Amino acid sequence: MTIVIELPFSSADKSTVIWANEEDKIDFMKEPARAARCTLSFAAVELKDHLSKIIDAEIVFASQSNGNDMRIKLDIQDSSSKNGAFIIEPLANGLIITGLGRAGVLYGTYEFLRIQGWRWLMPGPEGDCQPDKISCLKMPASRKTFSPSFDLGRGFVFEGISKESASLWLWMARNRMNISGYRPATGPLCEKLGMSPAIGGHIFASILHPDRVLPSGKSIWEEHQEWYGLPLSGVREKATAQNTQFCVSQDNLVQFLGNELLLFLNGVWKNSDRVDVWGFDTWGATCNCDKCKSIGNSSDQTVYLLSKLRDIINRALKNGSMERDVRLVMCAYEGTATISAPEKPVPLNLIDAGDYITFYPIKRCYSHNFNDPSCSWNSYYNERLKSWFDIKPVMPVMMGEYYNVSKFEDLPLLFTKRITSDLPTYYKTGVRGITYMHLPLVNWGMRTLTQLLYAQLSWDVNSDVNAFLDEYFKLYYGPYSKDMRKVYELLEESWAYSSQWRAWGGDSVLSQLQAWDGRKPDKPLPCNDHVTYDKIVSSGRGSLSLMDKALGILNNIIKKEQVRAATDDNDTLELVMNPVMLRELEMKNCKLGKRLSEDRRLMIYGADTMRIMTELVAFYDALYRDEKDIYNKIWDDIELIADKMDSYYMPITYEALPGLDSRDALTRSQVGDCIRRCRKYILADTCVKIQDIAGDLQTIEEC
Repeated sequence: MTIVIELPFSSADKSTVIWANEEDKIDFMKEPARAARCTLSFAAVELKDHLSKIIDAEIVFASQSNGNDMRIKLDIQDSSSKNGAFIIEPLANGLIITGLGRAGVLYGTYEFLRIQGWRWLMPGPEGDCQPDKISCLKMPASRKTFSPSFDLGRGFVFEGISKESASLWLWMARNRMNISGYRPATGPLCEKLGMSPAIGGHIFASILHPDRVLPSGKSIWEEHQEWYGLPLSGVREKATAQNTQFCVSQDNLVQFLGNELLLFLNGVWKNSDRVDVWGFDTWGATCNCDKCKSIGNSSDQTVYLLSKLRDIINRALKNGSMERDVRLVMCAYEGTATISAPEKPVPLNLIDAGDYITFYPIKRCYSHNFNDPSCSWNSYYNERLKSWFDIKPVMPVMMGEYYNVSKFEDLPLLFTKRITSDLPTYYKTGVRGITYMHLPLVNWGMRTLTQLLYAQLSWDVNSDVNAFLDEYFKLYYGPYSKDMRKVYELLEESWAYSSQWRAWGGDSVLSQLQAWDGRKPDKPLPCNDHVTYDKIVSSGRGSLSLMDKALGILNNIIKKEQVRAATDDNDTLELVMNPVMLRELEMKNCKLGKRLSEDRRLMIYGADTMRIMTELVAFYDALYRDEKDIYNKIWDDIELIADKMDSYYMPITYEALPGLDSRDALTRSQVGDCIRRCRKYILADTCVKIQDIAGDLQTIEEC
């Protein structure tokens, strides 16, 4: 049998592989035809590579097939579109995959491979799930158009310039995700895959640093104090200049910021499609000068600035001083005082340009659904999200979730119930794009399910989640799927109050521990309405009980897998010198064991983190009650846990500038400094005397 992959280019039989890998030579903005050929050819190569592993057939590329061969035709309509829609149409002797854009033909190819049984669970070859051999291709029954539920975009926030992975971008494309953080080395690959590169963030903090020197030789503070927002006190001070959002009513400031933005867009951001233009992340106030107040509320002022910046960009596009248009993105976010919608109409230039907002509920609750009216945390955000759809005209809205925010990083958190409920809720509300902070690049473990379910519902919000979960556990854990599903359920329940324990903002337990000076407190730990003071220790220990149960099940599974792998007759010893081949062989022989072990490492760290937080709260309470025997005993337990966590590393941290850091688990838990402050107090109380009132510890008398 011969399968012909038909491409609409002459010489396709000889040049398809070359075209598929020439992204580094293409200007994707100025050469749309060549860009389309590259993406389409890559789709053809992916199709051939995957099919050749599961069917015994000759697979060839051609510009045209004869009537006797099995024919798979690939084509693109409107190569400028990036939302990923496509059409699959069966023929008498094959089918046609038509991308309504470059990304679409790629997604259509992967959809056809899904029909054959292929899945891509995680980046890299270890994440590929290859189906059994087939004797003939499975064909769809009828013509069908596929389009994404969240067509504004589906992706992740990539914090840290070192987050650059070709394997990750390919995994994203195979799972129909299309927003990438632009990275220079793999930027052309992202373009080929139909990604929409994004950049920016809280960009004004550095642009408007008070000490930044202007061409005049003076600092911004010296020359333009009026640029900084007027605080409620009525007095601007350099030390707190960025605690209030800047004064958007200053015309010369707006022009200055526009010029700065153009420099970025014509320089290091020249390949970006979307630019996040966010204010100071200070959780501070908005400028209180009369001119700014006349513009409207905090969001009105930000929308006003965005409109002015849009005018500057439009003029630059018109006069040729800028070539590539971008979508400007503002955040609806407490940290920039913009969580609520503006009171006045949105300027039409923003609507015409497709500029949009991303709504960031940074302190949302994960023990309740987003639209649960009984949850005080989520009700606050749900009402404010809805307010953005009450304004006229309505700006497009993207949701910014927090499945791996920096307070959660590397914890074995699962959001299966929340994702299943919340993404359809966002869609029904009117949200048409979704992103989350911050995608982990290594050691996904059980978080693999989070990325996959998030990707699936981002594409099709009406997916059959039960069928999806059944397939995931079967593919990922094989004979242990039932038991591992129980592990996941216990783990998700144990971290239900993850936000109340560790969210940003002063209400979380972690934030309060970080603010504690370690001395005997004069009042109970305030906590919050979900995890109250009288129940917080029992809540933490209850969570630990669930984690220990889950870990016990997992340890038994690992022992079974070790025995199974050791007695596997199919295991062979091969001498391979190539490192890539060695890794592939290793993954082939022990893929399941490695997955289980990675899960266990994350679960151990998660349990250690919850245990040390819980015991710190118990220690705090015993100190407050002046129960010396109790707090000394608790402190001994804390020291044991801290010593253990100080003895092992957690995965890589990506720095804001190029660079990596691997932190010990105690530092990664973010309570290390709190423990050091408490240690100083407990030692002063039991073993030494404080010599210096300033806080320098000097041993006078050891116990």
